[in-house]
Amino acid sequence: MPTIPYTAQNFNSHWGALLKGYHPLSVTWEELVWSAITVGKPGIAELFSHGWYSLSDVIVRSHMIYANLRQTLSRFEKSTLYDSLDPTEKGATSYFVGMMAAKLVAARLLNTPWLFHLSRFKQDGGMLTLKGNSQPDLIGLNGRRDWIIIEAKGRTNGFSSDALLKAKAQTRKLRQINGQCPALRVGIQAYFSPCLELMLDDPEPEEFDDDAVDVVAEQADLLRGYYSFAHSVTRGSNDVRTVLGRQYAFYRVEDVGLTIGLDRSIQSSFDDSSICDIVGELRTADEPAVLKDGAFTTFPDGIAIQLDGRWTKNLMLRQPGMRNG
Repeated sequence: MPTIPYTAQNFNSHWGALLKGYHPLSVTWEELVWSAITVGKPGIAELFSHGWYSLSDVIVRSHMIYANLRQTLSRFEKSTLYDSLDPTEKGATSYFVGMMAAKLVAARLLNTPWLFHLSRFKQDGGMLTLKGNSQPDLIGLNGRRDWIIIEAKGRTNGFSSDALLKAKAQTRKLRQINGQCPALRVGIQAYFSPCLELMLDDPEPEEFDDDAVDVVAEQADLLRGYYSFAHSVTRGSNDVRTVLGRQYAFYRVEDVGLTIGLDRSIQSSFDDSSICDIVGELRTADEPAVLKDGAFTTFPDGIAIQLDGRWTKNLMLRQPGMRNG
């Protein structure tokens, strides 16, 4: 299994040995796809109640991973397609890789499988006005229902200390989330040197700027936004299977060789406030973030992923243009 090396610094010792120093993180293509399709700004499916929009978003995000990354024997690196992009396109792709990495790190290392874009929140006492690039992108809810703040950066080439300092500074622009101080304020940078690596830095969580704002959001609304794409794609599916003792409704996205499943308990509670209770019962605190059952990989947010033969190691070792079999 390929790895993504990461370095973690400035985390309090109670977060454990995995958040101190240099470590390899073993990662599958299923995890990268899951991270890519579940992180970022609210999908267009929240504006249009039509499965086609969600399906398009899933295809675009999955293809970004397929086209721009390549597996080596033990790591992930940029594909030749990535290298051929113009500077603006590379900037957009590196931003996407940074967001994907933030979701992966949050789930695997921070017990935080749910990340929400700041645009889902409003400022306490009024509308939230995003101040350009000065505020963080992501707010997460961990398994203990503590909030964390994450700012993700992506770089096409080597590590940038300036980018990490900026990420850490952006996490200080929020003070409280729903009346709670965050348990973590994490800056994450994904970069290629030449293979994909990560740097994680946790400034003191109690540190915030004088002009930091408080934000609020209804948890049920956040979760409905988070699951909107999966609910839209799998709604009405007759492909229901039991995976690790839970029932999932599945939909196959033929364009990218992806089958996506949503826990049926989430699907049935999507339109009412009980979604908070259902999501809270998905996993136990000591359960691994990623579980495998045959061809399916399940994740702690109640989403399951299967990838077809287009994503096998033999093909992903090749450049995108040579993956026709």
